[in-house]
Amino acid sequence: MNFDFAVTTSIALLSLILGLLVLISNRENLTNRLFFGFNVSISVWIFSSLIARFASVDTVQPIINIGFAATAMMGYFFLAFCITFPEQKRISRLKMYALLALPILFIALSFLNLVAKAVPDQQAGFVVGPSLLYIPYALFLAAYVVASIVLLLYKYKKFTGVLKKQLQYVISGFFSYAVIALITNLVLPSLIDYPNIYRWGIYAVIFFLCSIAYAIIKHQLMDIKVIATQSLVVIINIALLFNAIYSDSLASGIVRFSILAISALSGYLLIRSVINEIKAKEKIQKLATDLEKANEHLKELDKLKDDFLSMASHELNTPIAAIEGYLSMVLVEGMGGKIPDKARGYLDTVFTSAQRLAHMVKDLLNVSRIESNRIHIIWEQKPIEDVIKQAVTEVMSKAREAKHTLTFEEPKKTMPKTWFDVTRITEILINMLGNSIKYTDPGGKITVRCHCDDDKIVVEVEDNGKGIPKERAKAVFEKFSQVDVMKDEVKGTGLGMYIAQKFIELHHGKIWFHSDGEGKGTTFFFSLPVLKEKPFDEHEGEDAVLH
Repeated sequence: MNFDFAVTTSIALLSLILGLLVLISNRENLTNRLFFGFNVSISVWIFSSLIARFASVDTVQPIINIGFAATAMMGYFFLAFCITFPEQKRISRLKMYALLALPILFIALSFLNLVAKAVPDQQAGFVVGPSLLYIPYALFLAAYVVASIVLLLYKYKKFTGVLKKQLQYVISGFFSYAVIALITNLVLPSLIDYPNIYRWGIYAVIFFLCSIAYAIIKHQLMDIKVIATQSLVVIINIALLFNAIYSDSLASGIVRFSILAISALSGYLLIRSVINEIKAKEKIQKLATDLEKANEHLKELDKLKDDFLSMASHELNTPIAAIEGYLSMVLVEGMGGKIPDKARGYLDTVFTSAQRLAHMVKDLLNVSRIESNRIHIIWEQKPIEDVIKQAVTEVMSKAREAKHTLTFEEPKKTMPKTWFDVTRITEILINMLGNSIKYTDPGGKITVRCHCDDDKIVVEVEDNGKGIPKERAKAVFEKFSQVDVMKDEVKGTGLGMYIAQKFIELHHGKIWFHSDGEGKGTTFFFSLPVLKEKPFDEHEGEDAVLH
């Protein structure tokens, strides 16, 4: 009996102290106030059951009524707590009054002896039995408990990180406590004849308190890791103080008071270190949260940028195509009659600029389609030599304008046929050859070769141009990398090699380059796997670009 009394009292005091410390930590916080109210209700319920053990059947009824009234308030406070926790959400006055209506009603009914009553018992003196409105009371309490659990589970699914961990321990602790308490206080008393079985519901509170304590230590629940430390220090020092006061001798008292002083100083330093630790963790957490938000914002901006590029490119493509078409009809096909030489010079400049602008728009469209995964490969089986010859033919006029020697050294052995997207590979070769032409001084030499290496075809474009500085090597295949290099000498978007790399990756090939440094030329390579069968294409029959 003494052990039972000590355990019950300790649980009640622990609940009361924990609630009080939470309230002291932040009186303005509604969540803290509701948690305090819940813990006070637990303590009143436990103390009422404890006092009832020493009462007679004639005097125990008011104490039983207090216990059931406290239980009704426990349901209210915890449901309200679950509404505000962990995001510290506010509750409107109307909602607060609505939630209070049933608890107040059943508190009044409890004090009218309509919920539970003391029933004489030969062994225990009395037992708590159901009264007229016991079942409605049980249904009300069960509804509040279920609503609390559902709300916590909803929030658990919604939140992430520390908030999710806080909810996890609160849910598990409260669920264990609520189930045991409901069974021992509301179900079993009406089913079995076991005196005062409700005590097991009191002991079940420990599950809830332990889960909160663990959440405090591991996840700083409601910032009361400091409070837990303070309470431990206070309890230890109170025990040492009583120990010192009841010393047997003066010497013993001096020693014990000295120990108390050392303990108090150590406790103060411990509390300070915990406070500093929490502040540092809160600062890191805030920085991490801010960084996460910034990353999300950057992702949104990046998506908006891609959407804008796609939209702008599509809108620009139509008028540019019209400009190119009409200029070609006038300059190349001679439609519209003879053009004065001076006017032809102007129109040639406009035509060249329109072609360059069309190429830039095409690059932007390709990037947009690649990053939105709207490009797939149109597989064709064709000799790679034919594709190289086509690309060389298309850029030959530009090479001659720059007075370069452009040659294709055909392989001595016939290359194996493989499956690839002819349009894309031709585009890659034209881009590589165009770069060699641009970045090689007049009179340079550009050579294209190909060979078969095991199970892959390797194509290379070699020039004796300006080369690539070692510090810029990593940026060659990045978007807009050309903008930072030699921007005063050549014009372009800096997207060509980025696009080439993505196209080669779609072929499951590899692209790379070699340069001994600035002024020592560059050789670009790409490889394609030798495929004997056409790869599966889920977009069979569609165009290369998916809209």
